[in-house]
Amino acid sequence: MPFPDASALLAAYLRPLVAPVRVVSRVPDPRPKQLVQVRRVGGAAIWPVRDGALMDVWCWDPDDASAMALALGVRAHVWALAGTTLLDGVTCYRVQEFLAPRMDDDPVTNSPRVWATYRLELRADNVISPAP
Repeated sequence: MPFPDASALLAAYLRPLVAPVRVVSRVPDPRPKQLVQVRRVGGAAIWPVRDGALMDVWCWDPDDASAMALALGVRAHVWALAGTTLLDGVTCYRVQEFLAPRMDDDPVTNSPRVWATYRLELRADNVISPAP
C-alpha cells in the first residue's frame, strides 16, 4: 500500500493560506509573477509507519523583498504543521528545517526566487497491512 503523497498534501494545505498566490508541484508555462512550488526531493521511510518527506519550497515574486516575505509566510505555515492532521487524516508529527529561506534567483528568467527545504514526518497508515 502507498505512503501519502507529501507534495499533494503540502500543496493542498498551503493553497488557502497563501491565496491568491498559486501553489503547484510543477511550474506552469508561462509562470505567473507570484508562485509557490512544493516538490518532494527525497526522504525515507521511518519504520514502521512514518514517512520522512524532504520537501523543497520555491517562492517567486516580482522583487526580492516580496519574494522573501512570501517565503517567510510559507515558512511559518510549514512550521505550524507539526502536530496537525492534514487531508485524508494524515498526521504530521514533526517539521524540521534543512535549508532556511534564501534568495536563489530563477536561472531561466533571473527573477527573484526564494528556496527553502523542510522535512515533514508524516504518519503513513496506508502502509499497514492487516493480518491475514
